[in-house]
Amino acid sequence: MSSYIYFTDEQKEQANRIDLYEFLSRRGEKLKRSGSEWEWKYGDAKITIRGNEWYHHYDRVGGGAVDFVKCFFDADYPRAVQMLLNGNCGTVVQSENKKKEKKPFILPPANTDMRRLYAYLLNQRFIDRDIINCFTHNKLLYEDAEYHNAVFVGCDENGVPRHAHKRGTVFDSGYKGNVDGSLPEYSFHHIGTSDRLYVFEAPVDLLSFLSMYPENWQRHSYVALCCTAEHAAIYQLKQNPHLKSVLLCLDHDKAGIEGCYRLAERIRELGPDYNVKMIQPEYKDWNESLKEKNGVEPIPGTEHPAMEYIRDLCLSLPEECKHERCPRYPFDTLVEQYEKLKRTGKNNIEAIKEQTFEMAKVALLFCPFRHKQLGVYMPDGWYAERMFEQYRPHRDNGGYKNHLCDIGYHLQSVIRDFSEDKIYTKSELENQIMRTLEVGLDCLRLNAYAVLSQEQAPTNSMTMY
Repeated sequence: MSSYIYFTDEQKEQANRIDLYEFLSRRGEKLKRSGSEWEWKYGDAKITIRGNEWYHHYDRVGGGAVDFVKCFFDADYPRAVQMLLNGNCGTVVQSENKKKEKKPFILPPANTDMRRLYAYLLNQRFIDRDIINCFTHNKLLYEDAEYHNAVFVGCDENGVPRHAHKRGTVFDSGYKGNVDGSLPEYSFHHIGTSDRLYVFEAPVDLLSFLSMYPENWQRHSYVALCCTAEHAAIYQLKQNPHLKSVLLCLDHDKAGIEGCYRLAERIRELGPDYNVKMIQPEYKDWNESLKEKNGVEPIPGTEHPAMEYIRDLCLSLPEECKHERCPRYPFDTLVEQYEKLKRTGKNNIEAIKEQTFEMAKVALLFCPFRHKQLGVYMPDGWYAERMFEQYRPHRDNGGYKNHLCDIGYHLQSVIRDFSEDKIYTKSELENQIMRTLEVGLDCLRLNAYAVLSQEQAPTNSMTMY
């Protein structure tokens, strides 16, 4: 038997209305006053608190009190509600509990030969025979006995298998998956002596890359994530301090591009010593590129739709602003435009496009105006490039309301921090420029969301009579 806690609707609503400043103060946390809000430091991140609402500047997420406790205090929903209501709530209910046993990691039994494995990798995937031989010889690749899958093995520092990824060898088989109990940090990899680590999504992509660029390949290090999560790459960097140059070789599609940005950000959090670059295959993935070299028509790569759309908008901004001057009171203008934008219905796509682009233009016009006051002159396209460089596709996953709130929050933040009648330092004013460009980028993000959401919305082709 196990138990769970039942809450009434009133208790749930009461918990979510709790003032987060009061909650944190009771726990001895230090907060800093910032206008009508409070700022709470969570590691290197800054969290803004206002009543029962919060906003994480780094992750661009926020919500109510219950989500706050779940996010920052490692609590499930019942525990979060109890913490917010100081433990005085809920009714314990007994229930049956069937504990799910964790399966131990066991490698699938090996087949007596590897004919199906070699046929699959040589004839369907065009992997170089010497590359296959190297990994089979080191017992990192074999054919299983039951289903004749290709099994890619990942070992720990002592050579003990800890991870296995299976790939179907039947023609056009889409089967793939990790063996139960696999530890993600040990997925299929090779560690060499140079400072270079190549990161791939799948083992077949890793082998394809080696087949295309075989010269001295064993000097370098390679890891296949078996997804786009970062565990294996981060673990190998921590375990092998000689690895300093990281080349992200994920797929040429939306998920792969977002995975590259996510992983690059995670690696840079480890320290400033890492040189991170993205190497994109010409086609969908590295095996498709290898197929093309062997005369097979490849699956083309696809760009990130929002990233391409926002890049085009940024490139068009300098020309659109060429004959315009910065408004006398640019932030008053931005606030007026933002209030107008809030009154615009979210289905009025044309109005949203026009208003967000106009706001981005004002943000862009302000920046060279401010720079000139400092005696700094940049080329026309410099500001638009800096605006686009701030875009992070893996973090752009909110809905219409979130995008709209981002504009308002960052706009008010710049106004609040630079509204005092005082002399600002050069670095402070340069910070103001970059944050104003972020406001412009937020406007273009909403522009892209409105347009692309409309394009991707399913259409009903059925005629009703």
